[in-house]
Amino acid sequence: MDRVLDGGEVARELAELRPRDTGYRTLDVADPTAAWAVVRELSLDRLILAGVAAGPRLLTLVRAALGHDPGAQELLTYLRAWFPPAGDVPPVPERLVGTVRWLALGVPGEPVAHGLFPSTVTKLARLALARQRLYPGDVVQRAAQRAYAGPYDAHEALACALVHPDVDTGTLVWQHTRRGRGWRSRRKTARVLAWARRLGYLAEPLVCGCRHERLEAPGARWEAVRLAGNWTRILPLLEEVAADPARWLAVYRCSLCERLWAQDTVSSGHADLTYGYPIATDDPAGWLAAASPRSLR
Repeated sequence: MDRVLDGGEVARELAELRPRDTGYRTLDVADPTAAWAVVRELSLDRLILAGVAAGPRLLTLVRAALGHDPGAQELLTYLRAWFPPAGDVPPVPERLVGTVRWLALGVPGEPVAHGLFPSTVTKLARLALARQRLYPGDVVQRAAQRAYAGPYDAHEALACALVHPDVDTGTLVWQHTRRGRGWRSRRKTARVLAWARRLGYLAEPLVCGCRHERLEAPGARWEAVRLAGNWTRILPLLEEVAADPARWLAVYRCSLCERLWAQDTVSSGHADLTYGYPIATDDPAGWLAAASPRSLR
């Protein structure tokens, strides 16, 4: 919705503007000369938010009020973009850290008061804070791990983990590319991953002869039978890490990509077949101790 402000509307509308409003409202001014008296007196928080929602004339005033600060100008351009942004995530100037925290409305993956879903500017603010380590790495990692188990699909939590310098993204990518969600949600996840790869935040997926990145744990007997063929083929690549012969379970590590596989058995109707499926854990022995043979139909 576009709206041109006149007279006393400028001060009132800019004072009441919220981050959520920037997603569906564009504000401009009828008389830039008169509006300048209001814009130049805005707090830094209000000035940046006004710039996010601004039409051409108001944007010119906001940029003038920010002054000759390349970092602030770059950040404003970034906060006016889409999520995920087309380019790199810029640094947050020291004087704007508080403003960006205000726009972020919490930590990655956290619902917001106005209907759970954070607005685009809030997602971008969280992304910028994560990129600059202004959230602790463990907080961002936990948020990304539960990104698709909360009240909304928190794609921004995954993006924040991908750009945070202290977060190990390998397990997250494996976790969030498994099946189990609707195609719309998975498509948006793929878009975030492609963005991160294009800008160098995420390495290209490792292609290994064990096919770890292409397979997953079976949900049905026929899937386990199909995995048995792959298991026979890749077994020369694998090294046993931990085993429980009494339960016919084991954990193996690929000698090429160093990723882990679980070994289990399934009845094909004529014989018991050994098969393997990819797992992600930092504690193979602990994973094995807690695991049970898969119950498949």
